[in-house]
Amino acid sequence: MSAIEWLLNLFTLLLGFILVEVLSGLMRTLRARLPSGPGVKADIHIGWLTPMLGAYIMLNVLLMWGTLWVYSPMIPVGYDTMTLGLILCSFYYFAASMIFPDKPRDWPDVDAWFWLHRRQVLGCILAANIPVMLPDYLVWKATASEMAVNSVVVVLQLGSLLLAIFARKHAVVLAALGLLIAIHLSFIPLEYLHRQGIW
Repeated sequence: MSAIEWLLNLFTLLLGFILVEVLSGLMRTLRARLPSGPGVKADIHIGWLTPMLGAYIMLNVLLMWGTLWVYSPMIPVGYDTMTLGLILCSFYYFAASMIFPDKPRDWPDVDAWFWLHRRQVLGCILAANIPVMLPDYLVWKATASEMAVNSVVVVLQLGSLLLAIFARKHAVVLAALGLLIAIHLSFIPLEYLHRQGIW
């Protein structure tokens, strides 16, 4: 096993735990909607904001995972890169652990939890994404068209993140989260076209 493979194993494990944290929070919240006993109906409203935030973070973690793999040949292995990776994963883990409440039954409207914690969660995602976006401009030897597409994606992503962090209207935050999810999902057809040599 090479040094970089050894390093990637550590971060693969951490990123896997982050995905498990989001999924377990979602399952815990969905289970809280089930009756807690015979004839006892749980009255919990989940809404759209919290599940969309969870979906966005899972997609963003997958993107980070893929980016880590692409840049793995350029990553030097050492205590400095391990520490930086641990800090970035810590941002993600904190965000993942704050998406859903520990006791959803204590929150009849889960969106109230979202409004209370969205800035911490999305702020951590923003902090984790900025160091990942920089190598695209500093290291990656891209064509002018690739750099233009990448710049549009980065601007849209950063703009939507800031909008989701600071906007106060439900519809605006919902639209910003929807755009963030759409940006991440747009990579699926782009990857396919790139694999086929079409784009």
